[in-house]
Amino acid sequence: MNKYTFPFNSCEVPQNNGVAQPYSTTINFILCCIIIYYLLKSNNLYSRLFLVSILIFNIFHTFSHTTHVKNFKHSQFFLTHFSAIGSTLFFLLLLNHVTKKKLMNWQIYTLLFLYLFDIYIITQKVSHIYNIITFLILLFLIMLFNYSYLSGNIKQSIIYIIFFSAVVLFFQIFEIINCQYILKNFNYFPFHIITEFSACIPIYLLCNSFYKI
Repeated sequence: MNKYTFPFNSCEVPQNNGVAQPYSTTINFILCCIIIYYLLKSNNLYSRLFLVSILIFNIFHTFSHTTHVKNFKHSQFFLTHFSAIGSTLFFLLLLNHVTKKKLMNWQIYTLLFLYLFDIYIITQKVSHIYNIITFLILLFLIMLFNYSYLSGNIKQSIIYIIFFSAVVLFFQIFEIINCQYILKNFNYFPFHIITEFSACIPIYLLCNSFYKI
């Protein structure tokens, strides 16, 4: 697991010509279209900024599956990951606008510690899965810190978002551990598409829950 580098080790064998990982690219392109749909329907600045940040993340994600820039092995992950981290800041801004409540000092320090810890992990050049876990923890904490101030419908959506995000993490770890076995024994089945499909659910829920709030 320590050798996992996105997108090069994602479990879809890259093509030598054309789109590097066409299945993953297609799924993420469709997801970009869904995000744009909600962006166009959004009714306030904070929701639009959040949706734009998600869209930027997914554009980098899609590009990473489209073309593998081997001379800059980690740069594609950095662009994708930092755009995801950036989206949490806009999410925090959106929830602050909705709840009209400021975070307590210990909550601010907790988030700040995680942002700095994420940078520290990158400097250690370990598996990218640890940065993905850090991102999810940040996302979960931001939602939980604001949970009690939100409406019943949004609270229900947050429960689903956290659950399905945990499912995504499960599939991602399963993929990393078992990729070579899957490719060898299942005729090079692109297992990464299952991870991508599962990731569509929490992203859809985020868009649907916060595009008009």
